Amino acid sequence: MSIRVHNSEHFEELRQSALNSSLSSRSRSVVSPTNGSKTTALALSKEAHAKRMAMKHELYRKEQEAIEKKLAETIAENLQRQRSKKEGQYLKLQQEVEDGKALAKELHEKLELQQQSKARQYSRMHEEWTAEVYHKLNDPILNKVHAMDSKQRSAEKGEAYQKFLDITNKKGGLFRDIIIESEYNPLSDAKFLSHRAKVDDPVKRVIRRREEEDAIARDGANMSNASNSDHQTVVNKPYPGRADNLDVKLWAKGEYESTPYGYFHKMMNSTASAEGSKTYASHVKLDHYNYEKGADVLRQELPKGKRTNFEGLKVPKTSLQLN
Repeated sequence: MSIRVHNSEHFEELRQSALNSSLSSRSRSVVSPTNGSKTTALALSKEAHAKRMAMKHELYRKEQEAIEKKLAETIAENLQRQRSKKEGQYLKLQQEVEDGKALAKELHEKLELQQQSKARQYSRMHEEWTAEVYHKLNDPILNKVHAMDSKQRSAEKGEAYQKFLDITNKKGGLFRDIIIESEYNPLSDAKFLSHRAKVDDPVKRVIRRREEEDAIARDGANMSNASNSDHQTVVNKPYPGRADNLDVKLWAKGEYESTPYGYFHKMMNSTASAEGSKTYASHVKLDHYNYEKGADVLRQELPKGKRTNFEGLKVPKTSLQLN
């Protein structure tokens, strides 16, 4: 049998006190085995027992103090660990916020640069349009207007107005929608200045380049078809826009419905008819929380079996009843 000793000094004291008590009891029993000696031995044994209990209590107290100290250290370590974990989470979230701010700042700078680039592009396009389109068409007309004689223009206006007064005095009424040129034509005095020039409109440049590319592609396709069909002539058909665009000429009612776009639009907006809906109708109640219960539902799902009597076979009578 093995004994575990936590405090060797206390154990030695207990052992010595036990030996002394046993020796004293033996000596007293040999020398004077009387009632007085028995009383003294009993008192000594009680005193030794009290000492042992006191030592045990002291050991227990020290063990409890050690346990409490260890528990306090464990609690402190856990609190420190939780505090460190929360601090790490806070730093992580703060870093994510800072990263988000940096990303937002970067996106804002990119969007601002993109907006500035688009503004510069529009400004450059406007300047190019003003120089290549507006001035080429407006300046010659403006020069012609400035070259006109104001006195001559006033005289022409007076003559035109006099013609108007003469015809109104001669004729009962004049109508703008009915013009008889042999009698009076008000449009003959309205002269327009026009000027034609070949311009490179930057606004329509993308559309023009697309048309040129499509024309080159069609010419190449026609050349390949002509070479494959023994140099037969191929007529170039109009190719409005891209393949996935609908020509504006087909927007009229009655023509759009005959195109693939119209068929698809009709299919997407169609609803199931009353007869067709019966075929796909469902009587299943899709409710996982409120469903029918009870004996009636059970008998409807699992009805009782039916008894079958075969021809020529008599069912024997029996006194047994199956419930």
